Amino acid sequence: MAFRDYGYPFSTEDAIRFSDSMGSWKPFPDTVDALNELKKYTKIALITNTDDAIISETVKHLGVEFDAIVTAEQAGNYKPNRDGFHLALEKLGLDKSEILHAGFGFKYDVIPASELGIKTCWINRYGEVRPASVKETYLVGDMTTFTLLVKGLIQTYNKDDQNVPF
Repeated sequence: MAFRDYGYPFSTEDAIRFSDSMGSWKPFPDTVDALNELKKYTKIALITNTDDAIISETVKHLGVEFDAIVTAEQAGNYKPNRDGFHLALEKLGLDKSEILHAGFGFKYDVIPASELGIKTCWINRYGEVRPASVKETYLVGDMTTFTLLVKGLIQTYNKDDQNVPF
């Protein structure tokens, strides 16, 4: 769609090569360390707009153990549809009040999670202007800062013997 939208020529073979390459894409440099650090304090899960085969390859490259992985294939829909969020809650055995959904896709992550009443953190790596009237609960610029936010929330609430109200 992007090639078509910007008027760049492409072939069916180009689209297949692009799709086949997705499982080998490298994460942002801060992602693996941040996920491993978060894993020490909380459950972590993926809700992804890919299929099972692609995310399986991606997870091999990450080397991070997730508590749940929900793909568009499993949910039967792509985000911003909410089916993936419902399936993740079911797989994790958690209520939406216990979840903090973080993502860099405002339309695909922040909006649907917010509309479901789930607290959100927009990982706004590129300093984008908020594209809708929906507002995230937290805003950070990268995964390292997100990790610091989560650790700070945990420390604040644990100090008062309260559960973190994600």
